[in-house]
Amino acid sequence: MRRIFQPLVFISLLFIGACAQQSALEERAQNADADGLLPRESGLDEVAAVFALDLSGAAVYVEPVEIEYTKRFKTGPGTARARDYELDEGDRQKLNELLAQTFSEKFLAPRGSRLVDDPAEADYRLQLRLENFSLAAPLDPTATWVWRVYTDQSAYGVLVGSLYDSDGNPVMRFRDRRDIGDNFVAGPGRFERFNSVTFWGDMRIDMRRAFASLDKSL
Repeated sequence: MRRIFQPLVFISLLFIGACAQQSALEERAQNADADGLLPRESGLDEVAAVFALDLSGAAVYVEPVEIEYTKRFKTGPGTARARDYELDEGDRQKLNELLAQTFSEKFLAPRGSRLVDDPAEADYRLQLRLENFSLAAPLDPTATWVWRVYTDQSAYGVLVGSLYDSDGNPVMRFRDRRDIGDNFVAGPGRFERFNSVTFWGDMRIDMRRAFASLDKSL
């Protein structure tokens, strides 16, 4: 009986293991989005990627960030115009550099990957957007009243990213709401003086946190 029983136990274990593996595969398929990206546990609002995504040693091109503005704060004089709350060309370039460098430092570097300036040389390209982006006040330092603005955060935005391979197939997406600057030295919820220096400092801190969370998600 022992000689017969042992093979039966072995076959049963193989069957149970196969069923469990099939169940896991079916669950992954059900949770995948239309592009086959699977949700990942993350400190961000949403992260999804292809199964076993490996960016080791990859070259990545980061496209200029797209910005969708919205008026969320009422800080500032009544004479301030909507475009006063938008980034000028120089500030947009600075933001592009900050996002690319921070993404490289917190996400690419741990994988031995690097940024490239030419999309033709890239294995992947990253599209970034800031949706519903709003500044607490205009960044123009020539307006003297700006230096008298106090706020509990510098800006608000939804950071959205999509990573594509060289064939244009999506391999990763993420999305996260950011209360930018809700981390002043004085503590969250405390009002501090707003200016361009605090804005860029807060933006750098929040983007580092976002991309560090993305790194841990994968």
